[in-house]
Amino acid sequence: MTTLRPTLNSHSTIMKYAILLTSLLLTPAISFADDAAKAKLMEAGKAAYMTCAACHGMDGAGVAAGPKKMAPALGASKIATGDPAVLALVIHNGIAKETQDYLGMMAPLGAALDDEKLASVMTYVRNSFGNTASVVTAEDVKKYRAANATITGPVTRAKIDELEKAAEKK
Repeated sequence: MTTLRPTLNSHSTIMKYAILLTSLLLTPAISFADDAAKAKLMEAGKAAYMTCAACHGMDGAGVAAGPKKMAPALGASKIATGDPAVLALVIHNGIAKETQDYLGMMAPLGAALDDEKLASVMTYVRNSFGNTASVVTAEDVKKYRAANATITGPVTRAKIDELEKAAEKK
Protein backbone atom coordinates (compact mmCIF):
# COMPACT_ATOMS: atom_id res chain seq x y z
CA MET A 1 0.00 0.00 0.00
CA THR A 2 1.36 3.41 -0.97
CA THR A 3 1.07 6.31 1.45
CA LEU A 4 0.78 9.79 0.06
CA ARG A 5 2.70 12.35 2.05
CA PRO A 6 3.01 16.04 1.27
CA THR A 7 6.49 16.95 0.19
CA LEU A 8 8.31 20.19 0.51
CA ASN A 9 10.60 19.57 -2.40
CA SER A 10 8.64 21.39 -5.04
CA HIS A 11 9.87 24.90 -5.69
CA SER A 12 6.40 26.46 -5.62
CA THR A 13 5.54 24.83 -2.28
CA ILE A 14 8.78 26.05 -0.73
CA MET A 15 8.14 29.55 -2.07
CA LYS A 16 4.60 29.57 -0.66
CA TYR A 17 5.88 28.61 2.79
CA ALA A 18 8.70 31.15 2.57
CA ILE A 19 6.28 33.94 1.65
CA LEU A 20 3.90 32.92 4.44
CA LEU A 21 6.69 32.76 7.01
CA THR A 22 8.15 36.09 5.87
CA SER A 23 4.77 37.82 6.03
CA LEU A 24 4.11 36.44 9.50
CA LEU A 25 7.49 37.56 10.74
CA LEU A 26 7.48 41.01 9.11
CA THR A 27 3.89 42.09 9.75
CA PRO A 28 4.46 43.00 13.42
CA ALA A 29 7.68 44.79 12.50
CA ILE A 30 5.98 46.80 9.77
CA SER A 31 3.08 47.60 12.09
CA PHE A 32 5.53 48.63 14.82
CA ALA A 33 7.43 50.80 12.31
CA ASP A 34 4.14 52.41 11.20
CA ASP A 35 3.16 53.02 14.82
CA ALA A 36 6.58 54.52 15.59
CA ALA A 37 6.39 56.77 12.51
CA LYS A 38 2.88 57.90 13.48
CA ALA A 39 4.00 58.58 17.07
CA LYS A 40 6.90 60.69 15.78
CA LEU A 41 4.57 62.65 13.47
CA MET A 42 2.06 63.14 16.28
CA GLU A 43 4.73 64.44 18.66
CA ALA A 44 6.11 66.89 16.08
CA GLY A 45 2.55 67.81 15.05
CA LYS A 46 1.55 68.63 18.61
CA ALA A 47 4.48 71.06 18.84
CA ALA A 48 3.65 72.62 15.45
CA TYR A 49 -0.03 72.86 16.44
CA MET A 50 0.81 75.58 19.01
CA THR A 51 0.37 78.17 16.25
CA CYS A 52 -3.06 76.73 15.42
CA ALA A 53 -4.06 76.63 19.09
CA ALA A 54 -4.19 80.43 19.22
CA CYS A 55 -7.53 80.24 17.38
CA HIS A 56 -8.57 76.56 17.45
CA GLY A 57 -7.62 76.07 21.12
CA MET A 58 -5.48 73.45 22.80
CA ASP A 59 -8.52 71.17 22.87
CA GLY A 60 -9.38 71.87 19.21
CA ALA A 61 -12.81 73.18 20.21
CA GLY A 62 -12.20 76.74 19.01
CA VAL A 63 -11.24 79.60 21.31
CA ALA A 64 -14.28 81.49 22.65
CA ALA A 65 -14.27 85.22 22.02
CA GLY A 66 -17.47 86.54 23.53
CA PRO A 67 -20.50 84.93 21.94
CA LYS A 68 -18.45 83.71 18.97
CA LYS A 69 -15.35 81.63 18.46
CA MET A 70 -12.07 82.61 16.87
CA ALA A 71 -12.14 79.51 14.65
CA PRO A 72 -14.23 76.38 14.17
CA ALA A 73 -13.80 73.21 16.19
CA LEU A 74 -11.50 70.61 14.65
CA GLY A 75 -13.15 67.56 16.19
CA ALA A 76 -15.36 65.80 13.63
CA SER A 77 -14.31 68.43 11.08
CA LYS A 78 -14.95 67.35 7.50
CA ILE A 79 -11.97 69.44 6.37
CA ALA A 80 -9.65 67.91 8.97
CA THR A 81 -10.65 64.28 8.44
CA GLY A 82 -11.59 64.36 4.77
CA ASP A 83 -9.31 64.52 1.76
CA PRO A 84 -5.87 65.44 3.12
CA ALA A 85 -5.14 67.42 -0.06
CA VAL A 86 -7.95 69.83 0.91
CA LEU A 87 -6.62 70.19 4.45
CA ALA A 88 -3.13 70.83 3.05
CA LEU A 89 -4.53 73.56 0.80
CA VAL A 90 -6.44 75.17 3.67
CA ILE A 91 -3.39 75.26 5.93
CA HIS A 92 -1.11 76.35 3.10
CA ASN A 93 -3.30 79.09 1.60
CA GLY A 94 -5.66 79.97 4.44
CA ILE A 95 -9.41 80.53 4.13
CA ALA A 96 -10.92 83.72 2.74
CA LYS A 97 -12.90 85.75 5.29
CA GLU A 98 -16.36 85.73 3.69
CA THR A 99 -18.65 85.74 6.73
CA GLN A 100 -18.62 86.76 10.36
CA ASP A 101 -19.21 83.18 11.61
CA TYR A 102 -15.81 83.29 13.30
CA LEU A 103 -13.86 86.27 14.54
CA GLY A 104 -10.52 85.03 13.25
CA MET A 105 -9.36 84.29 9.76
CA MET A 106 -7.47 81.15 8.72
CA ALA A 107 -4.11 82.65 7.85
CA PRO A 108 -1.93 81.08 5.16
CA LEU A 109 0.78 79.06 6.91
CA GLY A 110 2.35 77.32 3.91
CA ALA A 111 5.47 79.47 3.84
CA ALA A 112 6.07 78.89 7.56
CA LEU A 113 5.74 75.08 7.40
CA ASP A 114 8.13 72.85 5.50
CA ASP A 115 6.81 69.53 4.19
CA GLU A 116 7.72 67.64 7.39
CA LYS A 117 6.05 70.18 9.70
CA LEU A 118 2.95 70.42 7.53
CA ALA A 119 2.69 66.61 7.44
CA SER A 120 3.10 66.38 11.19
CA VAL A 121 0.51 69.05 12.05
CA MET A 122 -1.93 67.50 9.57
CA THR A 123 -1.40 64.06 11.10
CA TYR A 124 -1.87 65.52 14.59
CA VAL A 125 -5.12 67.32 13.72
CA ARG A 126 -6.43 64.30 11.79
CA ASN A 127 -5.81 62.05 14.83
CA SER A 128 -6.66 64.31 17.77
CA PHE A 129 -9.82 65.88 19.20
CA GLY A 130 -11.74 62.65 18.60
CA ASN A 131 -10.65 62.43 14.97
CA THR A 132 -9.29 59.27 13.37
CA ALA A 133 -7.80 59.54 9.90
CA SER A 134 -4.80 58.46 7.89
CA VAL A 135 -1.28 59.62 8.54
CA VAL A 136 0.13 62.28 6.22
CA THR A 137 3.79 62.02 5.18
CA ALA A 138 6.18 64.65 3.87
CA GLU A 139 6.00 62.87 0.50
CA ASP A 140 2.20 63.26 0.53
CA VAL A 141 2.58 66.97 1.28
CA LYS A 142 4.92 67.42 -1.69
CA LYS A 143 2.22 65.91 -3.93
CA TYR A 144 -0.49 68.11 -2.41
CA ARG A 145 1.59 71.26 -2.85
CA ALA A 146 2.23 70.36 -6.49
CA ALA A 147 -1.45 69.53 -7.13
CA ASN A 148 -2.59 72.79 -5.51
CA ALA A 149 0.14 75.01 -6.99
CA THR A 150 -2.25 76.79 -9.35
CA ILE A 151 -4.55 77.85 -6.49
CA THR A 152 -3.32 81.16 -5.16
CA GLY A 153 -4.51 83.28 -2.27
CA PRO A 154 -6.89 82.27 0.49
CA VAL A 155 -9.39 79.59 -0.48
CA THR A 156 -13.12 80.32 -0.45
CA ARG A 157 -15.59 78.04 1.32
CA ALA A 158 -17.17 77.37 -2.08
CA LYS A 159 -13.82 76.15 -3.44
CA ILE A 160 -13.33 73.93 -0.38
CA ASP A 161 -16.80 72.41 -0.90
CA GLU A 162 -16.04 71.88 -4.59
CA LEU A 163 -12.76 70.10 -3.82
CA GLU A 164 -14.36 67.96 -1.09
CA LYS A 165 -17.15 66.86 -3.44
CA ALA A 166 -14.62 66.00 -6.14
CA ALA A 167 -12.61 63.95 -3.61
CA GLU A 168 -15.72 62.04 -2.52
CA LYS A 169 -16.32 60.96 -6.13
CA LYS A 170 -12.85 59.41 -6.37
